[in-house]
Amino acid sequence: MAATTSASVYVVSNPRYVRANSSVFGNKMMGSSLCEQPSIRRRYIGVRRRQVKAVAAVATTPKEEIKEFELPTWAEFEFGTAPVYWKTMNGLPPTAGEKLRIFYNPAAAKLEPNEEYGIAFNGGFNQPIMCGGEPRAMLKKTRGKVDPPFYTIQICIPKHAMNLIFSFTNGSEWDGPYRLMFRLPKGLANKPITVLNEGLAEELGKEGACDEAIFPDTSIIVTRCAMIGNLTVEGGDRCNLDLVQGCTDPESPMYNPLANVDDGSCPPYSDSEE
Repeated sequence: MAATTSASVYVVSNPRYVRANSSVFGNKMMGSSLCEQPSIRRRYIGVRRRQVKAVAAVATTPKEEIKEFELPTWAEFEFGTAPVYWKTMNGLPPTAGEKLRIFYNPAAAKLEPNEEYGIAFNGGFNQPIMCGGEPRAMLKKTRGKVDPPFYTIQICIPKHAMNLIFSFTNGSEWDGPYRLMFRLPKGLANKPITVLNEGLAEELGKEGACDEAIFPDTSIIVTRCAMIGNLTVEGGDRCNLDLVQGCTDPESPMYNPLANVDDGSCPPYSDSEE
C-alpha cells in the first residue's frame, strides 16, 4: 500500500484496505492514518457540545473491496432493501462544492443502533480517513411505532473532492465502507489528482472546515439559529441549508419523511371518526 502526504491530508493511493466490519478510527489530529495495529481502543464520537464514548475493535484487511454506491429508489431504502440513500438540494447528482444529505437505514444492514447515540458516521473525502478524526453521531428520524428509525447527516462537499468514502458504526460493529463519486466543476474536471489533493488539503486545513463539511443534521441547530435571529459563524451559517416543509406526523397519511419543518399539512383526522 502506497501513501503520500499533501499538506495536512494523508492521501491513500489504494483505498482497498478497509474491511466492512472493521473500525477505521483515526486519532484527533487531521491526517492520521486509519490503518493501525489491531487493538481495543476507546474512542470518542464527536457530537456538538458533547462526546459519546464507544469501544471499537480495530482490525484491518488489505484486500477488502470498497462498495461503489448507487442510488436506490426511496421505496427500496424505506422498506429496508437498501441501507443508504442520498438527496441533494437541487436534485442533481452530487457535485463538488454543493450540499448533500445522506440517509441510513441500519435495519437494512442488520446493524443494531447504540442505546446512547444510535448510529455514527465515519467518512473522508478522496480517502477513507475521517475528516477531523472522529465519527459523528447522526440525527435519528423516528417513523412511528412499527417502522424502525433511520438516520441522517449533512455533507458540504469540498470543491476539490472527487468522492466520499464512508462507513457507519454503532461503536463496535461497522457497515461499509461505501464510495460515492462526485461530479467536479468544469474548471477542475481535467486537473491531475495531485492538484485536487492539494486543493482539498488547503480547503480542509482551515480551522473548523471539517465541522462545516460533515455535521449532524440536528434540529437543535435550527432552533438555536431561530432564537439568535442574526446568523453567526457558529451554527448560524447552517440554518438555511435544507429546510423541507411538509407533514411531520408519522401516523398521518400525508407524512413526508424528508420534511423537517411542519407546515400544517397533516389533516386532522381520527380512526374513530365516521
